[in-house]
Amino acid sequence: MPLARPVGRVGAGGGPEEWFYGLPPITRTMFVAILGTTCLCSFGMISPMSLTLDFGRLSSKFEVWRLATNFVFFGTFSFPFLIQMYIFVQYSQRYEVAPFNTGAGGTSADYAWMLCIGAALLTVMGFFASQPFLGQALSFMVLYVWSRKNPDAMTSIFGFQMQAFYLPWALIALNVLIGNPIFMSILGVVAGHIYYFLHYIAPESMGIDPIKTPLFLIEWFGGRPQPVRGGGGGGGGGGGGGPPPHRLWGA
Repeated sequence: MPLARPVGRVGAGGGPEEWFYGLPPITRTMFVAILGTTCLCSFGMISPMSLTLDFGRLSSKFEVWRLATNFVFFGTFSFPFLIQMYIFVQYSQRYEVAPFNTGAGGTSADYAWMLCIGAALLTVMGFFASQPFLGQALSFMVLYVWSRKNPDAMTSIFGFQMQAFYLPWALIALNVLIGNPIFMSILGVVAGHIYYFLHYIAPESMGIDPIKTPLFLIEWFGGRPQPVRGGGGGGGGGGGGGPPPHRLWGA
C-alpha cells in the first residue's frame, strides 16, 4: 500500500516535484490551470480577452468556457500575480484538506462543491458589477471560508501573528493602506459569507439545509455520502473537529 504524500506547503522542505504532488487534487489542478493561462497570455499565445466573463459573447456565440476561464486568470507574470498565487495555494490547500462537511465527510468533494457555489454566486455578482475576471474574488472567498472554519487558528501576515478570523480584514486593511483596489476582496467576502451562512447558520436558525454535496461529486472523488451536521469535517489547520465559534461579522 503506497504511503500518503504530505500536504505541500510553500517554502517546505523537499523538491518542487514533492511539493507539487503534495498539493491536494483540486488545489493542484487549479494551480496548473492558473499557471497555464498566465503562461499562454504572457507569451502572447492567447489573448486575455478570450478568457473574460463576457455575457454578450456567452449568449450570442455560446462561448461557455468563459464561465470557468475567468476564474483561472490572475494576470500576466508580475509581483501582484505571485502574491495572489501564493495566497490562493496556501489557503486553498489548507481548506481542501479539511473543508466544511456538506455531505462527503469533509473531503475534496465538499471543497469542489463549495467552489461551484462560490463561482455561481460570483458570476451573478460579476454580471451586475461588470467584472471580466473573478479569480481574485474566488481566491479571497476560499481564504474567508477557511478563516471562518478555523477562527482561532494562528496565522501571520508579513510576520505579524493573528487569529485566522481577522486575516481577511487585515488583508483588506493592508490593501487600503497601500492604495490597492479592494473590490474583488469584498466580493469574495460576500460570497464566502453567503456560503458560510447557508451551510452553518441557516440549518440552525431557519431549519433548512440548502448546501449538500451532490452524489455524483462524492462518487467522482471516490467517497460515500456522510451525515452533514457534526462539525464540518476534520480539524486540519487548527480548526478542530467541532463547529467553529458562532460569530457573524464581528468578533
